[in-house]
Parts: sequence; structure tokens; C-alpha cells
Amino acid sequence: MHDGSDTIVHEVTELTHGGAHVVIDFVGELGAEQVSWQMLRQGGTHFVVGYGGVVHVPTVHMIITEIAIEGSLVGNYVELVELMELNTEGRVKHHGQQYRLDQINQAIDDFKNRRIAGRAVIVT
Repeated sequence: MHDGSDTIVHEVTELTHGGAHVVIDFVGELGAEQVSWQMLRQGGTHFVVGYGGVVHVPTVHMIITEIAIEGSLVGNYVELVELMELNTEGRVKHHGQQYRLDQINQAIDDFKNRRIAGRAVIVT
């Protein structure tokens, strides 16, 4: 991730008074997959949605802290229905940027330099 990962874990632990109950990792690589589980409190759950990296957690830490790490591709049907209802009510905020196909190099550069807020979509 970056040199400040220890600081981020400390800040989250302080702000949440002992760690987060849930961390949802939409990145799943670049160090986010390693930092996310470290932000959990006793019995917390790390949901991995993004993919590409590898999660390395000492098994003794998992046992002592009783944390769980779960993968989620989309969610289940009931959650999908609930999400669609929230979206219909206007309560879901989408964050993304569109790039035309001829802007693909700019999109790649923005991705590499972390200038994309949300998702980037290439359109024709």
C-alpha cells in the first residue's frame, strides 16, 4: 500500500475505540488486503470484494482475535433486492468516471496514479 499503513491502522483503531466491526475491502490488492484485517476489533469481519492480491494472516491472530475473512462476489439474492430498492429510493450514490476508448491511456495513467474516485468505465 504505502508507507503510512501502520498509521492508518492506528488511526482506525483509535477512531473506532478498538478496531472496526467490519472492513469492506473493495480494492483487494496493493496492500489494502493486508491492512484491512489489521483494522478489525475482536470478532470483526473483513469482507474482500476486490481481488488480485493475497491475504496473509497469522493463524494464531485469527484464533486469538476471532476475526473472520469472507469473500463476496456480489452478495445473495435478498441483498440484491434490498440494494435495488435503496437505489430506486435514490439512496445509493455512485462514484465513477467515464473514459472514451480513445482516452484509454489517460484512464490507465489516472488508475496508476490513484486519480480515480470510485470506478472507471471505458465507453465507446
